[in-house]
Amino acid sequence: MKLRHHPFIALLLAASLFAAQACSFFTKSDFLELKAADLTTYVDAMPEMQKRQLAQNQQMRKGLIDQLKTPFSLAQAAEAEGLQKTDSYKQELTLATARVLATEFTKRNPDLTVAKEEWEGYYNAHKAAFDADFAVLTKNAKQAPSNEDKESLRAQWSELMLRADRGRQAGLEKDPLVIVQLKFYRANVLANAYSRKLEEQFKMTETEKQKYISEHPEADVDKLKQKAQTLLDRVKKGESFEKVADEFNEDDTKGRGGDLEWGAKEKWVPEFSNAAFALQPGQVSEVVKSPFGLHIIKVDEKRTVTPTPSPTPAGGPNVAPAQPPAAKPEPREEVHARHIFISTEAADTFEQTAMQEKVKRALEDATLKYPVKLPADFQVNVAGYDPNRMPGLGGGQSGTMKGIDPNANK
Repeated sequence: MKLRHHPFIALLLAASLFAAQACSFFTKSDFLELKAADLTTYVDAMPEMQKRQLAQNQQMRKGLIDQLKTPFSLAQAAEAEGLQKTDSYKQELTLATARVLATEFTKRNPDLTVAKEEWEGYYNAHKAAFDADFAVLTKNAKQAPSNEDKESLRAQWSELMLRADRGRQAGLEKDPLVIVQLKFYRANVLANAYSRKLEEQFKMTETEKQKYISEHPEADVDKLKQKAQTLLDRVKKGESFEKVADEFNEDDTKGRGGDLEWGAKEKWVPEFSNAAFALQPGQVSEVVKSPFGLHIIKVDEKRTVTPTPSPTPAGGPNVAPAQPPAAKPEPREEVHARHIFISTEAADTFEQTAMQEKVKRALEDATLKYPVKLPADFQVNVAGYDPNRMPGLGGGQSGTMKGIDPNANK
């Protein structure tokens, strides 16, 4: 992620990642080969238990090699498309770099803490950078982030950047472990960028959508809404709500008259709850759309209940001191609801499903088009472990690249 106030990224890339190619105008991809030495260095950052497991299991090491081959292939495909020159890639790489530096600095300085005054001062000096990163971090969120979400992320981001700065000041950008970690991160960032490009490329056109809908009536949301309205009209004309629900429901309430039993407001998604709790006993809603489908809701009963408080353990000589009594739970309203339900899953997902199938095939093609030279095995350095004493077990590693919270050791 691009932080305009951090010119060290350009220095980092020039000094650490591309030093061997600095004199060449055209550079060869770093992802043509998955080197055994890089894998050995990469796994050095893993927990000791995980390294020991990998050292003892050649199949796990082979699994890691196979796993990392794919992002290396896709990174080459991304470079062929020039995605390494885009602002979005540079932004993501900047954040990935900060994470690696902050994580390594924290591991080597586990007792270091960052005072609130420090990270707040950093934030105040880099507000524009945070706003740019926040927009990128939350662009794919299903719901708009709350003020509390932004405040929490602001603190995390500021401390992360402070720790990364201290890592740079300590010279970690020249550390072989950090250089190798960044290489694998770059491969993942490029691979993700290539996947997103394919997703944009294979989005359905309007013509393709209409053709699909004409061939798959279950994906036509307008027809589904017409069907739901027809069922509502039947209920309004006096037909049994329960009978219609048993005839048409597509969930586990079929055969039970659409019975959803008693529930508080938080039991259901907001679209459903808001409509249900606005009804009086015996009333029926209009057609309601939720993320699951179309609902016609009927409320049988309403009640107010007071939740039973959790028991508070008493203190004693062998028991922790008794906690102060919790506040008495507030009464809450519940409704006994039923619904007539029509799923819109096919209508809601067919575009995404069709696109994902095309992307999957394109990614498979890319891994064939851009091969990666692979090692037969690689060494894993584990203190006190001698693979020669355990027949059939070599020195190596397997596992997934895991995101690490730089604050985990605080």
